[in-house]
Amino acid sequence: MESNISVKRLKEIKSLIDRHSARKKSGMFVVEGIRMVREIPEEDLEELIISESYLMEYQSGEKREGYKTSVISEASFRKLSDTVHPQGILAVVRQKQYSLNDLAKGKLVLILEGIQDPGNLGTIVRTAEAAGAGGILMDRNTADIYSPKVVRSTMGSVFRVPFAYTDELLQETDRLKKAGYTIYAAHLQGEPMREVKIREPRAILIGNEGSGLSEEAAGAADQRIRIPMKGKVESLNAAVAAALLMFVWQ
Repeated sequence: MESNISVKRLKEIKSLIDRHSARKKSGMFVVEGIRMVREIPEEDLEELIISESYLMEYQSGEKREGYKTSVISEASFRKLSDTVHPQGILAVVRQKQYSLNDLAKGKLVLILEGIQDPGNLGTIVRTAEAAGAGGILMDRNTADIYSPKVVRSTMGSVFRVPFAYTDELLQETDRLKKAGYTIYAAHLQGEPMREVKIREPRAILIGNEGSGLSEEAAGAADQRIRIPMKGKVESLNAAVAAALLMFVWQ
């Protein structure tokens, strides 16, 4: 275990936390917190950073053998951390690489267009795992799944749910159609979901929190569906809508 780490390396790790471009270039991302570090698959863990005050607890049960581990001061860890109350442990992790074929192995695929809120995306990933979705396909306007806020919101599901970004969402959606998937678009002008007979395997299109699906994406669907709502509510949070369509509509 190293007792120090170079300033250069600390800056590199900080850039992985702060910048999408650094994560994309390196193929790495950062996971912080005891629970999340425990979730990391052995083959994906690259490096551990712990604070001095965490060292005793680390030695008494949190040790991951065979990995480069550095101990830094409390002040340095606070500067590095992305959380309000740092737990004193973070890890550098290798990113996963999935193809559309990896996603299309189950009866359900989610397709996300322009989901911007990190909490929404993380919750969708976590809910997708709970619902047994085969994977998640996203356009480039969707938030970075490896950003710290998204990773935390997934509560570990980011390590287990296959996902892929694409520059050609409509083309990939068409590929799913050709593979036998029925494409459903969550849309305010759609048919009430309880009146639509589900055909499986299926893929559900979920759009941006504010503007919903683009007309191009909605037009690529086999059918538009909506969640019936009462009162003066016009739309639901994207993560809530995704959850209802995955769990209730089945």
